[in-house]
Amino acid sequence: MEEDDELENQDELNENIQFSVSRFEEMIKNQDQYFFDVDALLKIIDHYIDKGEPGKALEVSRYAETLHPASVEFLMRQAQLLALTGQDKQALAILEKVEQISPYDLEIYFIRGNIFNTLGDYKSALSNFQKALPLTENKDEIYLSLAVTYQNMLDYDKSIEFFKRAIVTNPTYELAMEELTACFAITGRLEEAVVYFKSLIDIDPYSYLAWFNLGDVKCRLGMYEDALHAFDYCILIKDDYTPAYLDQAHVLALLGQYEAAIQRYKQTFEYYKPDAITYFNLAECYEKLEQMEEARTYYKKSVKHLPQLAQAWYGIALTLEFEERWYEAIHYVRKAIEKDNQNGEYWLLLADCEFNLSNFKEAEDCYLKVIEDDPGLVEGWMSYAYFLAETGRPEEAYSITEKGLTYHVDSIELTFRQVANLYATGRLNESYRLLEASIDSGTEEISLLFNMIPQIKDDKVLLGIIGRNRRFNS
Repeated sequence: MEEDDELENQDELNENIQFSVSRFEEMIKNQDQYFFDVDALLKIIDHYIDKGEPGKALEVSRYAETLHPASVEFLMRQAQLLALTGQDKQALAILEKVEQISPYDLEIYFIRGNIFNTLGDYKSALSNFQKALPLTENKDEIYLSLAVTYQNMLDYDKSIEFFKRAIVTNPTYELAMEELTACFAITGRLEEAVVYFKSLIDIDPYSYLAWFNLGDVKCRLGMYEDALHAFDYCILIKDDYTPAYLDQAHVLALLGQYEAAIQRYKQTFEYYKPDAITYFNLAECYEKLEQMEEARTYYKKSVKHLPQLAQAWYGIALTLEFEERWYEAIHYVRKAIEKDNQNGEYWLLLADCEFNLSNFKEAEDCYLKVIEDDPGLVEGWMSYAYFLAETGRPEEAYSITEKGLTYHVDSIELTFRQVANLYATGRLNESYRLLEASIDSGTEEISLLFNMIPQIKDDKVLLGIIGRNRRFNS
């Protein structure tokens, strides 16, 4: 019965708010002046703020001031809304006016401090937050604001001090813990962070936030199994805490446990509506398992939620390339390029697809773009050299790998491709010498040569070099 009464009251409240909003909009349309009491006007302002229309909310607050000039609340709302819409000077002027009327109002200093933070006047921001401290018993938000200001000043020691104060005041302050963890990471004090969060757990073993942040820190330290255990405890305490599931899924994926990661990602669907990034991460796990149809399904869900996510369009193209569906892959990789035309991997995939369709001119144009715009992508040099070799241009392939090696001196794959290019151009002695010089560092990749130089099985010199190296290293 009580729940029914609450729902009825809420429905009635919503109807009243909507009536007030409709009446205000009617007044504006008719260019008239209606009377509204203070409570109704505050609700109309909140309605527009909730709808993401601060300009309309500001218009209401200004009208409210004409009806109720003695009310400080409307001046304060004006200042907040002016700050929200980037009108900082006007906001500060109104706060000066409010301070003359009500000098002990906490919100004056809180809003002013945030404005100064936005303007980069950190000294003034600190001064205002300090003035706000004695005006409230609930100091956690003020401590957080002080911490963020010091963070903006790159004074991480002070920032950490005030984040800790915020947490002492409010042990369930999620944002303070999250930012504190970030500060520990930035300053390289992760071991100290472990000690700190363990101390919180000693005080309250059921602090799911402390367990979660301990897991975050352990993950940053590369201690993935420990991180998983910490997230387990977090979930055990609060089974609907979505960030723990998401971070645990991320760690499982890092460990190559893709099926378990998929399970964790999908568990989050019970507690929140998945976003584009969650769908993207799920798709990547399916891609790693070579379950391309499932991967494609989730990549498509990702772009439906966030059409600008170039990586997801690229992911769809990768699944189609895997299935040798070159035409379809081209369509989707072009979508990725529309969103981000500077990514060499996207152009490389387009080049490979065009090559597989025997569109050699289009493929070569793309390969050239990759090595010119993204020379740090070793796969670009490898693929272009392979393309040239396969299209009967071994001398050009040699020139490309020679240039590529100036960017990737230590790339054994590119070195072996150069061995193959030398071999293909008839410079056998140079090919043998380069292989002899590089094979020590490339024993594990030696199988690449058998694909690059099919004649290797009949070349006793090459086989001898490989054989001697294997005996030496065995």
